[in-house]
Amino acid sequence: MATATSDFEPWLSEKLKSLKTDEGVFGSYISGILESEDSVDEKKDALEGILSEIVEKDISTHIDEIIEKWESCRPKEEIPKPVTDVDVRLAQLLESQAPSTTTRREYTDEEKKIREAILSQYSQLSDNEEDVANDDEAASPDLVKNTNAADVHAAARERREQARLDAQKKKEKDKEDREKQKQLKEEKKEKRKTQKGERKR
Repeated sequence: MATATSDFEPWLSEKLKSLKTDEGVFGSYISGILESEDSVDEKKDALEGILSEIVEKDISTHIDEIIEKWESCRPKEEIPKPVTDVDVRLAQLLESQAPSTTTRREYTDEEKKIREAILSQYSQLSDNEEDVANDDEAASPDLVKNTNAADVHAAARERREQARLDAQKKKEKDKEDREKQKQLKEEKKEKRKTQKGERKR
């Protein structure tokens, strides 16, 4: 994914600059969406939500352009050659089933709170997923459930949620700044009117 990032990030940065928006905040949020394991339709929906905050028209054109560029920058995965040797296939199968050890990352209190809020929001499994999970547990009570994919998915969602919150904060701050500038203009205008009135007397 390194080559995808090295080609895509600068392009996205320029694209966001051309749309007159903060490429630092929105760029990381858009990259997080594209790097997720969501379907293309889900990615398009998420991008539409962001771009509707930035531009008013041609949103679908911008979305298609971003996804097309992302796809072209991603390295093509090599298709593995079929293995015919039974011994080699058996060895690969045994390797894939070997228990993996992972190290746990320690989170700060603030990160834990954010993580818990996000996980609780997305922790509701559909009935089908719950049934599959229950079947797996019943079939192999001695095996430890591998949660790597779920952890990676949750971390990606966490990053996207944080980026969305940052973007929202920036948007609100920009709005406040515009209001303050507008108010200052009004005050100066009133002051000038008052001064003109005093001079006429």
